[in-house]
Amino acid sequence: MISIFRSDMHNSKIHFFILNTFIGKGLEGNPTPVVLLDMPIPTEKMQSIALSFMMPVSVFLIRGHLQEDFEIRFYTSTGEIPTCGHGALGAAFILSHLNANSYSRGFRTKDDTILSYSYEETTTFIHYPKLKSEKTQINQAVNEALGISDFKDYFFCSALESLFIELENEQAVSSISPDFQKLLDSSNSIKEVVIMSENTNEAFDISLRSFCPWIGIDEDPVTGSIHSVLGDYWANRLGKNEIRVHQSSARGGQLLVKPESDLVKIGGGCNILREGELEH
Repeated sequence: MISIFRSDMHNSKIHFFILNTFIGKGLEGNPTPVVLLDMPIPTEKMQSIALSFMMPVSVFLIRGHLQEDFEIRFYTSTGEIPTCGHGALGAAFILSHLNANSYSRGFRTKDDTILSYSYEETTTFIHYPKLKSEKTQINQAVNEALGISDFKDYFFCSALESLFIELENEQAVSSISPDFQKLLDSSNSIKEVVIMSENTNEAFDISLRSFCPWIGIDEDPVTGSIHSVLGDYWANRLGKNEIRVHQSSARGGQLLVKPESDLVKIGGGCNILREGELEH
């Protein structure tokens, strides 16, 4: 099945899958195109393909010459981003679907980070290195754009350029209705704002939403990479070693987060919506 990774002068077609990642009930989850390449193609071509899919993030999985040498690239409608949790999850799921998961020990991102992955029954996990957060001065313009007047905690992760704001409860999280133009204009130093709270529903431990107009995604349906920061935060707060997460976006989605000594396993279910080929 590895043979469908192809993109060369003798073959004008590129294989792709579209799937939902971090699925819950029905059509919940983040719609994710995964494009399979046997060799690199120009950045401009990957950007053009991402624009044609018109989905939050398009993933390009490029087979290398060594077993551990899968390269992975992520594109939004506005350009390339360094990492994407739901995109990496979708790529790992597709390798399992193709019986090609033993080919790779992990994905190498643009900044040479290695993302390994694993499978537990129906759940696919991406393994992210833990990232640190730091206290920051709250930006009142951000709060005004979000319509927030009160919060419990806030902090910033420079590696992800993400601001995290904890609210009182999941109702406060779900009721947020941002002014996205004001949010875009509120800061030049952040790429994402995550709103979160503890969840009183026994099915979940926390609820959150993610807003990223700076990278062309007003609200991300389901977000994976932020749990490289949040895994320890909520595990310590709740006294648990597994955190059940509900992303309360319009589509919704579910994640299982397992912090370990030096990494965080970020897991969820996936399903394939479509398989096809692109001319290039």
